[in-house]
Amino acid sequence: MSNHPLFTDTTIPLSVTLAATIGLEEALLLTIFNQAAQLQPQSQRNGIRISRECLRQQLPFWDDVTIRRTLASLIEKGMVQLHGPMYPESAEMLLGFDSQNTSSQPLPSDVRAAYPPQGNSQNHHSGQPVAHSPQHGSPQHGSQQPSQHNTPRYSSIGTDWKPSQDTLTRLQQRGIGQSFVWAQLDSFILHAQEAGPNRNDWNARFFNHVKNQWVYAQNDAERQKQFQQEREEQQLNRSGFKVAQDEAAPIQPSWRPSADALQILQRADIDQQFIEDAIPEFVLYWSERGDAVKTWNTKFLQHVRSQWARYSASMEHSNVPMPIDRNWQPSSDCYDILAMAHIDTQFARERVAEFVLYWRDSGQVHNSWNSRFLQYVKQQWGKRLAQSGDAHGTASNQSAAQPGYTTAEASVQRLNDTSW
Repeated sequence: MSNHPLFTDTTIPLSVTLAATIGLEEALLLTIFNQAAQLQPQSQRNGIRISRECLRQQLPFWDDVTIRRTLASLIEKGMVQLHGPMYPESAEMLLGFDSQNTSSQPLPSDVRAAYPPQGNSQNHHSGQPVAHSPQHGSPQHGSQQPSQHNTPRYSSIGTDWKPSQDTLTRLQQRGIGQSFVWAQLDSFILHAQEAGPNRNDWNARFFNHVKNQWVYAQNDAERQKQFQQEREEQQLNRSGFKVAQDEAAPIQPSWRPSADALQILQRADIDQQFIEDAIPEFVLYWSERGDAVKTWNTKFLQHVRSQWARYSASMEHSNVPMPIDRNWQPSSDCYDILAMAHIDTQFARERVAEFVLYWRDSGQVHNSWNSRFLQYVKQQWGKRLAQSGDAHGTASNQSAAQPGYTTAEASVQRLNDTSW
């Protein structure tokens, strides 16, 4: 009997006995750890290193809150020992399987309070205790847990709530812009306040909310774009330059696109010379094929749009070195990257003119002026921080030796600095 068509990727083998003993979620996470341990040398089988991103890829159906809670439960039950920061505070975790290892890192107090052990810590199949203290490795019954561990710390969401930096970073890694993320914050808080319940996973819920809204927005934009193109093509086919009732015919050597077709392409910000250069190629191709078509204008629209998209992509990621343009400006991605490095955006904008002037005077060519600009601004920002952070005894001396940013001599020094 063939497999179900939904089983198209790797499956996770899960022990039914293990799941019944320690819980389904705990058994699933422990299986992932065990598979990772099998890929390591035999001498390291009692401990594993696993990265945060690898764990997220292995468990895409869980958020960080669920993974953290389940890992805390495994540690409380003595199934694994944590050596280092708790997930997801570190980019990599070090875990141990050896129950005799007494160097296990204790759980942080906030993690123990938020994720208390569930149910009895006894192994119901063997009758032996399976939960060990993270600090001493000795058996510890669930009834001996402190009273504050019995209730997770839930809280309601306030009007001044903000997502964590880790949540913002994960959203940015999915290609979601910060402006879109912050635009969803008010609606998320309003919905959460109307829903009413106190929770401890607001960051995870905000991540899912923004991700879903992004998918909806992308789908709406694509549908709107498709609708606009279809409407323009319908208007073009109804124009008087070619009657729809005409019979299909091969393209003529003197054929040119209609004025409506040219206007549509120009509204799409396609260069006029690029359109004119595409006409002979288009006519030659379809003349050699000899196909009879009614809507040559529509075919020309599709051809030019496709070629322009390829051309634009090749220019943006060109491997051919080019001189810097007189009116060159860094892309918005440059400013986003500098902002993430805590570099003032206004400071970066003020460096554009001198950057362009220097490289135009030098006459050199490069593949990526954006990369060059990033290096230059980071270097200038570092110099500025070094100047402002000097001790009182040396600040005045350096001020005398190095003119300020506003002097002509300083500008000349910076333009002659080619180390970046």
